[in-house]
Amino acid sequence: MGTDIWFYVEKRHYPREFQWTDGRLIEIPKSEEELNNKACWISADRWNVNPNHYLYPEEKTSQLIPSDPGEFYSGSRNYDLFGILSNTRNDHDLKFISSPRGLPSDLSPELHEFAMENKDDFYDHSWLLLEEILQFNWDERFYCDSYMEYRNVKQTCYDFIFETIPKLSALGDAKDVRVIFWFG
Repeated sequence: MGTDIWFYVEKRHYPREFQWTDGRLIEIPKSEEELNNKACWISADRWNVNPNHYLYPEEKTSQLIPSDPGEFYSGSRNYDLFGILSNTRNDHDLKFISSPRGLPSDLSPELHEFAMENKDDFYDHSWLLLEEILQFNWDERFYCDSYMEYRNVKQTCYDFIFETIPKLSALGDAKDVRVIFWFG
């Protein structure tokens, strides 16, 4: 049996306030601190109604389920990537971005409900800002015992680097996009 990743994306939204001035709608300027204090994270994933929530209420399943779980990351089981993201299954002792952090306290409502449904069946819940992912050195080389050769992280994580990261970058500023993930 192997380890799989559950991978979701959130985008930070900042509330904007407007006022009428001289017959025009003008945005009320806010300091960065004011914006950050009122910002909230919204799921960037698409969701469908979970029919099991209504058909089998005794099972206490989430109301929503992801409509396309592979929307942002559709790669296969990649232990090198898992090791880099959170030191999970880090068989080659690769440098990693962060140890598992748990779920963030300000998780979007859809994702919170979905994550809590089977939380005990999964492990190493974590999150990363896109900013942290972009700052990582993806050019690291490592020795792979299985193949008795040196490999490059850029090759082993190709799908993530050249498909997932551009999708995430298209969502907005790197400090306002985060990935939420766990393993099972």
